[in-house]
Amino acid sequence: MGKKAIRIIKVIVVTLIGFIIFKYFIYNKTNSNNSNDKSQFETGVNIHFIEPDIKEVNKIHDAGFTVVRMDLTWGIVEKKKGVFDFSKYDKLVKSMTKNNIKILFILDYGNNLYDNGLSPYTDIGREAFSNFAKEAVKHYNGKQIMWEIWNEPNGFWSPKPNVNNYYKLALATINKMRSQDKNAFIVAPALSGFDYSYLNYLGKKGLFKYIDAVSVHPYRAKNPESVISDYRKLLNLIDKYPHSKNIKIFSGEWGYATSYNDMNETKQAQYCIRQYLTNIMCGVNLSIWYDWKNDGNDKYNSEQNYGTVYNNLQPKPAYYAIKNMTATLEGFKYIKRINVGSQNDYVLMFKKGNSTVYALWTTGENHNISINFFRNKIKIVEFTGKKYEQNISNNKYNMDLSQSVKYVLN
Repeated sequence: MGKKAIRIIKVIVVTLIGFIIFKYFIYNKTNSNNSNDKSQFETGVNIHFIEPDIKEVNKIHDAGFTVVRMDLTWGIVEKKKGVFDFSKYDKLVKSMTKNNIKILFILDYGNNLYDNGLSPYTDIGREAFSNFAKEAVKHYNGKQIMWEIWNEPNGFWSPKPNVNNYYKLALATINKMRSQDKNAFIVAPALSGFDYSYLNYLGKKGLFKYIDAVSVHPYRAKNPESVISDYRKLLNLIDKYPHSKNIKIFSGEWGYATSYNDMNETKQAQYCIRQYLTNIMCGVNLSIWYDWKNDGNDKYNSEQNYGTVYNNLQPKPAYYAIKNMTATLEGFKYIKRINVGSQNDYVLMFKKGNSTVYALWTTGENHNISINFFRNKIKIVEFTGKKYEQNISNNKYNMDLSQSVKYVLN
C-alpha cells in the first residue's frame, strides 16, 4: 500500500473518531433533556391552599404551569412530639401529581412544641425540625417533590434574622434529608431580594456544596429587566465558593400587585411575561410567579392583588398572557438574545428541532426594527394570543416592538 493511501486512511480514521467524539460526548450533552441545561426552564406559581378544588387545579394546569410552590408547615404536621401527620397535604399532592404538576414544598416556620415557637435556635429545636423534614421526604417518596428550607429567613425568622442559626438549621436538615433520600432535591435559602451579605456568609460556610438550587425572591418596583445585573452578581458570588457541580438558580417568588403605584392589570400582565422571559435569559431554571390568585377583594391592599386570577378564579389578563406564552414556547429551548442595536430591545431566540420562535419586546417607546428570518413566511402570535401568518421578502421583516411581548415562529 502506497504512502498516499496510508495518509488518506489516517485522515478518514481521525475524521471518524472526531465525529464520534462530537456526536456522543459533545452534541448529545448540549442537546440532551438534562435538567442541568440552563436552556431548560420551568414555569411555576405560588399557591395558598391545601384542599384542592378540581376546577382550580385544572385552571392551573391549563395555564401551562408545571410547578407550584406551597408551604409545608411544621406546626400543622407535628402537633405532638414525634408524631407526624401529613394527611392535610396528601390530597394536594395527589391532585398535583395527577395533573403532572410538581410541588416545591417550603419546609417552614416554628413549632410551639420546640424553642418556644421561635425559629429553631437550639440543638434540640434543629434536631426536631430536621426530623420533620426527613419524615416529609419519607412520606412523599417518589412524588417528584422539591424541598425548600424555610421562606425568607432574612425576614421571617423570629425573633429576628440570624444567618448563623439559619445555616446550622439548613445543614442539619440537609443531612437528615439525605440520610432518607440521597437524591432529594434541596433548595435554599429562599431569600427576600438579593441579600449578598447573607449569601456570602452561607457561601463561606460551604452551604452551596450541599444544595441543588439557590433560590431568591427578586421583588422590586422597577421593571423586570432591571434584575439582569442582580443575577450576574449572584452567579459571580456562587462561583467564588465551593458549590455543587450543576447548581441551579430559582426565582422562587416574585410578582407585581395591581395596587402598586403606576400599575394596572395590563401592565401586570406585561411585566409577568417579561419577568419569566428575563429569568430564562439569565439562566434561571425555575421561575415562580407570586401569586396564583388574588387573596381578597380589597383593590388597595397589595397582598390581595398579586394574582393571575381574581379571588373567584375569573382570569385576569396575566392568566391569558401566561397561557399564551407557555403554549407558544412548549418544548422549546432558549438559545440566545439577539443584538438588534439597542439595550432596550429584547429579541430572544428559542429552538425546537428545525422550528424557531422569537420573543420580542422593548422597554422603551413603541418603534419598528428590521429582523432577518430563515424563511420567507412567518407566523406571529400577539400578546393577546391572536395569530396570523405573514409572507416576507428577502427574509426580512419590519417588526413593531412594544412593551407587550409578541412571538414570531419561523
